[in-house]
Amino acid sequence: YLGGRVRDRLRAVSRTASYIRRSALSTCRHKLVVRTVSKRAALETRALGALGRVLDLEALARAVESRIPVKAAALALIRRVKPDLVVTPTFIHDTQDIEIVKAARRLAVPVAAFPASWDTLTSKGFFLVPPDALMVWGEDSLRHAVQYHGYSPDRVFVTGPPHFDIYAPTASAESREGFLSRRGISPDKRVVLFAGTTITYWADEPLQLRALSRLVERGALGNCLIWYRPHPRRSYRDVTDLLGLPGVHVDDQILRQKAEGRSSYSIEREDLGHYRGLLDSCDGVVTAFSTMIIEAALMGKPSLLVAFGLGDETPERLLQHSEYEHMRDVISTPGITLCRTLEEMQRGIQRMIRGEYAAFSELLVKRAGEIAHCLDGKARERMV
Repeated sequence: YLGGRVRDRLRAVSRTASYIRRSALSTCRHKLVVRTVSKRAALETRALGALGRVLDLEALARAVESRIPVKAAALALIRRVKPDLVVTPTFIHDTQDIEIVKAARRLAVPVAAFPASWDTLTSKGFFLVPPDALMVWGEDSLRHAVQYHGYSPDRVFVTGPPHFDIYAPTASAESREGFLSRRGISPDKRVVLFAGTTITYWADEPLQLRALSRLVERGALGNCLIWYRPHPRRSYRDVTDLLGLPGVHVDDQILRQKAEGRSSYSIEREDLGHYRGLLDSCDGVVTAFSTMIIEAALMGKPSLLVAFGLGDETPERLLQHSEYEHMRDVISTPGITLCRTLEEMQRGIQRMIRGEYAAFSELLVKRAGEIAHCLDGKARERMV
């Protein structure tokens, strides 16, 4: 029930318009920079920017969308199923659910949407067809829904992310010793999880991993192993190029998924259990920008945020993520540390494996619980 080439192109223009309309947000300004790498995109952005000085681009985009006919197949589905409610997880910007949402609205069926990530409401633009209600991750998400999308609080329900129920203290989990031993890793090893990021930072990531590998090889990080969990969208070829780095273990689950052609976004029980086992086993997380900061904090584990590049002419460009609206409060949480150089990263890892961040464990859990309301293991129940 996707839109097709012409509709997708029109909606891509609307997405650019949404970033321009919300350019007061640093996240949206960064999205615009990323989108203007081609001449066509740069011209489109300039034209929309000029138009935005005299018109409300969100109102205009929604008016255009309202004139696009609802796909007959989507209408047929809603008529056949006759649902009382349509529930959709959404990233907003990819518009993959929009035909179903439009069909439901046309036939007076209410729609409840679940923003799929913790930054969806701050970084993915606006709803072309606003759902009737939202189910969100936590109190921060509720505030974002009201502040940035105009929802009244009584139409926003804090449920927590259902796939994070695995981080509840009551959730069953494999022991650290069992998790590591099954992979031939001694439980005596201190493990630091390097969580991969999206395309903006891909060029830096292998260089950073190789730098950390050299530190492990020289003994600068003690009895430490770097566990590399690539971003799900990273190619199999990119991942296998990093196999064999001294002191680096490339996540076996994601290797298996990519070799089998399976999605690395899987939320099957076994795959979610892998995340829990991995975070139980690690001392903390290193990443430029990842939801795993929140997942680690739910377990009371610290994170070091990479704010430097290697081998390029803009070594501080990774500082951009620290300015994102949904990141500001997170970065100010004790136990989450911005590292502007490789030397700062080295010192942070040394502190991490010595357990010096343990004093911040309760604060991390509290802050993560505000962002992702799931520590009671009942996010699924609240959704229902």
